Amino acid sequence: MKTVLKFILLVLVLNVVRYLIAGPIEAFTIMGPMHQPMVDYSDCFNSSFSNVDWITSFLYNFMVWFFATWVFYLTHSNVAGNFIVKSFKIYGLMCLFFMSVTAVYMNHYIGGIRTFYQYAIIDAIITFSVVALANGLIYPMLFKH
Repeated sequence: MKTVLKFILLVLVLNVVRYLIAGPIEAFTIMGPMHQPMVDYSDCFNSSFSNVDWITSFLYNFMVWFFATWVFYLTHSNVAGNFIVKSFKIYGLMCLFFMSVTAVYMNHYIGGIRTFYQYAIIDAIITFSVVALANGLIYPMLFKH
């Protein structure tokens, strides 16, 4: 049970890192052009989030980092390198999976809406890199090896 609680704590901390560290990087680099299609195609995007929408969004984000961290937890002992290197390798693999799914959805659209998905792929590189670094630093402190 102690391991489960540490794992949940790690995922919560990684979610905070995702928003407090990756968020400003996103805001500075890609948020303007990424969100422009939301304005241009407002009939396709939900631009007036309710409280339930925000909760759902945060839950989905939690699940992304939960599963990426779970894969790390299950596989890191089979990956070479220190914890930061292992983290970048494993989270990089999870990032490729996320970008592949994003590209599948992007392929269903034409024009400006595709731009949103293209930026979502760049966004994945930013967020997965920040979270991978944080995981590589925090994981060994929580789970002694």
